Amino acid sequence: MNIRLNEVRKYIENHGEATVEILTELLGCSKMTVWRYLKQLEDEGSIRRVRNGAIATSLAGDTEGLYSQRMHENADAKLSIARAAIPYLVPNTSIFLDAGTTVMSLVRQLPNQHYTIVTSGANIAIELSQRSRSTVSCVGGQISSSTLSLSGPQAEAFLATVNIDTAVLAATGYSAGAGFTVGSYTENSLKRRVIQKADKVILLIDRSKLGRTLPFTFASLSDIDVVICDAPLPEDFIQAARAAGTEVLQVQPAK
Repeated sequence: MNIRLNEVRKYIENHGEATVEILTELLGCSKMTVWRYLKQLEDEGSIRRVRNGAIATSLAGDTEGLYSQRMHENADAKLSIARAAIPYLVPNTSIFLDAGTTVMSLVRQLPNQHYTIVTSGANIAIELSQRSRSTVSCVGGQISSSTLSLSGPQAEAFLATVNIDTAVLAATGYSAGAGFTVGSYTENSLKRRVIQKADKVILLIDRSKLGRTLPFTFASLSDIDVVICDAPLPEDFIQAARAAGTEVLQVQPAK
């Protein structure tokens, strides 16, 4: 059996999904080779190919199932991180909310006050419209079938017209060498643009993502004003944040 093909199969089984960029980095091969592996796995019924990657067959056609799976991963930590972020969001100001399950946890904790919110999460926009007094706008662009995030030139063009008081971002990985990373180039570009536009940037990340590097870096510690993460954080991370002038807030997972 092809060892690389088996690596791809196991990665998608374990994570529920994978982008071509992540698999290219994982295998050290070309995108064309990755797409060939994905075609083989789709033919055998293991996965379903989607834009920019693939989804496990068990979750294909069930975006809610895939998203629900992520929501339950480190759920207690995400809830505590979300609660700790609320005081940084001032009513009657302009807020950008990233896509992601930790940000969704934050949305579900928002007090019933007015905010002007722009989001790159399609499902986050829907959630806010049903439970919030806020004015909610969603950036345009291409939607990811696995993360429900919007990105691309249309999204960035929309952001150019928006003034952001506070941005709440999420990351898929962090390492000392690469900084905060994601697996999608267009999502990376969108996050960079948000950082340029925002007066204050808060980053939510759970500890399981530390030490993980994905292909695209969107920020270093010095680009972020506040990092909120579940405790305990490695001492080298705390020291690096201090040197960068970044506030770090450690929280205990909710019980």
